[in-house]
Amino acid sequence: MTAPGDEPVGLIAQELDAEYVGVGRRGTLYRAPGRRRFYRLIPGVELGAEHRDELKRRQHEGPRAGLAAVVPADTAGDQQRLGGRWYQVVCYETDARRSLADAIADPDPARRVEAVVAALRALPGWWESLGPGMVPMPADIVLTDSGPRLLPLPCWGAPSFTELLSAPERVLHLAPGLARGQTAVGREEDVFALAAAALRCFGTSPDTDAARLLHRTACAVAPSGERLHGRLPVWMRRVGPIRAVLEDLCELTTAPRRGGTDITWLADRLQRARNAMDPVAAVQALRAAGEPDQALSLAQAVLVDGPHYDVLVLAATIAYQDTAAPLEALTLLDRAVEADPKRVEAYEEQMSVVAIGEVWATVQTLLSDAIDDSFTRRLDATVQTAFHRLPHELRAKHAPAMASHLIREGRVREANAFAHKWLHDGKTLMWWRFDLMIAYATTFWLLGKRAEAAQVGDVIRQGLKRVRDNGSLEITAIELYELLLDQLEEEEGNP
Repeated sequence: MTAPGDEPVGLIAQELDAEYVGVGRRGTLYRAPGRRRFYRLIPGVELGAEHRDELKRRQHEGPRAGLAAVVPADTAGDQQRLGGRWYQVVCYETDARRSLADAIADPDPARRVEAVVAALRALPGWWESLGPGMVPMPADIVLTDSGPRLLPLPCWGAPSFTELLSAPERVLHLAPGLARGQTAVGREEDVFALAAAALRCFGTSPDTDAARLLHRTACAVAPSGERLHGRLPVWMRRVGPIRAVLEDLCELTTAPRRGGTDITWLADRLQRARNAMDPVAAVQALRAAGEPDQALSLAQAVLVDGPHYDVLVLAATIAYQDTAAPLEALTLLDRAVEADPKRVEAYEEQMSVVAIGEVWATVQTLLSDAIDDSFTRRLDATVQTAFHRLPHELRAKHAPAMASHLIREGRVREANAFAHKWLHDGKTLMWWRFDLMIAYATTFWLLGKRAEAAQVGDVIRQGLKRVRDNGSLEITAIELYELLLDQLEEEEGNP
């Protein structure tokens, strides 16, 4: 929105050697971060002598918690002619480089909401320092490394009708009662102002005409439709905590609760919405709630905006583990590899798909009607690439899956040599790698080398007895390996 009364922003910024920030509850704000200064310019006609005297007294007050210090306005005095007009200049000393108005203009919705949450949590401290009735605008709040700071003014009540008409943005933060002429300003109106700032993080303002906007505000007309969530990616509009807080904000900004508002409650609700703006967290939340299909659908919606690596990997995991869609999982993982070939998570997940024999069998069945074996060759190439792109320690971890893949592909001699390599550290046989040992025994059975297979089987049983006796492996894992070995020997006709 434009500055009030067509204020010559460019000329004033040049004369002040400062940057325009936005409209405050009173006046407009400019910043000069190099000089640790923010300036509030209030048109001289808006202030009486008693107002100026009160502002003067503020310069001699000590620092108060959560408030920027009011200091003399440099050498030019508190009243200055800027851009051809006279202004009362209120000068604040602060090391802040941005305001809440800047944060609300940020393209990242999460950063916008984070800033409003911080301002809400600071509000009780401002009440203690200044008292209720401040009705802060986003430009009235600056963001420092140690938290938000309010650029204070005496609590003079709501802006004048002239100020409201000259700056439609002020109306957005005005409670309906104030728009209807209410003179008492307290905590509820302060909370309303920040709740309106929160709404601006999600959607656009309903109007830019001050008179029409003032009428809507007085009638407490709630925003709706595209204006309510028009600043959010499409996928965020489907996320429960975000939709819930929008409902809360609409209720709060159309029918504010009298007699006190729980700031912590509202800040916590906004914080949950901010957390849900992390696409991985949002998808994981649906999966944890037992809604894998919805989780996968939400992930696909996120991916419309771009190839988000972590979402691709998570969606693939859901696809093959929860929704029985291994081909979709492999497609998603291919996209993840394309998005960032240097990261290893997608390669690990590709190996995990291979490790689940039933899943790989499903993949082969789905491809059984293919015209040729090009898809099978492509899948094999995917597995080989994934395995060899992993660092050595992860290749060791996934060696059993690779050996099983080679066996399923009918490349038994290759699988035998592969297992032998990954089971030996120099001359030492790593007998405790039971999953790979069972794959090793399998290759001997398939090659018709019964004596070697039986020898490996004996080593496995001796190892399982050893770990059972010393308790170094969970009993459930021991029983599983024993079962697998029994099944192998039974299938291969061991007497």
